[in-house]
Amino acid sequence: MLYERLKEESVTALKAGDSRLLGILRLLLSELAYAQADYKEGDLPDEEVVRILSKEAKKRKEAIEIYEKAGEAARADQEKYELGVIDQYLPRLMGESEVEAEVSKIASETGLSGGRLMGAVMSKLRGKVDGGMINKIVLEKYS
Repeated sequence: MLYERLKEESVTALKAGDSRLLGILRLLLSELAYAQADYKEGDLPDEEVVRILSKEAKKRKEAIEIYEKAGEAARADQEKYELGVIDQYLPRLMGESEVEAEVSKIASETGLSGGRLMGAVMSKLRGKVDGGMINKIVLEKYS
């Protein structure tokens, strides 16, 4: 399980004395511990771990953009490092051509367009693709 892997790697980072890696792993484990406390059905499933990690990755992307606009290169570099660590645990997202094919398939099967098509695609591809990419493709070709 992904949650267990994060725990094991935090112990490895602690033993290796890698405080930079340990810091981000502890932060992620803290977020996951909060989610685990709310989850009533045993261990936190990988889908939930991926959802939380995706949320944390999004925060880092937004922070990088803000720090770069403000000219804070050191802070932006730290956020980029943290994003790189988080990305190691996230599944590979679908590429644009794969998403276009999937959107086209769903559109032809359902006959939907616009916002309804976007909702159908988002529900089917949740966690496998960036929502912004779906939005762009649907707006360009199916509105």
